[in-house]
This record gives sequence, C-alpha cells and structure tokens, in this order.
Amino acid sequence: MRILGLFDIYFLAMMLIEGTIVLTVDARFFKKSGSVILSRKAHTIGWISIIIAIILFIIRWMI
Repeated sequence: MRILGLFDIYFLAMMLIEGTIVLTVDARFFKKSGSVILSRKAHTIGWISIIIAIILFIIRWMI
C-alpha cells in the first residue's frame, strides 16, 4: 500500500512528459534515420508508459 502512495500527480506529470517526448521526438528521429523498427518500438514504449502511469495513478486514488 505504501508503494502505491508514490504514484502521485508529480509522477503522472513526469510520465506524461516522458511518454510524449518518446512519442514525438524519439519516434520521429528513428523514422528519419531509417530505423522504422526502432521507431515503432519507441512509439509503443511511449504509449505503454503513458497508459501504465495513468492506471497506477487511478489505482492510487481507488485504494
């Protein structure tokens, strides 16, 4: 229970910023450099990190 207390609004904001940067900057960079596979992986990792952060934030408020 104490671990879930760590997922506050600052964690959510940090993860949203990080996920957005991965989605926009990193995925575009890999795509322009010709690494389409890395671009897809960066895109997937960005969305997964955003979704996990939102889920953990919601679970924190439910418990």
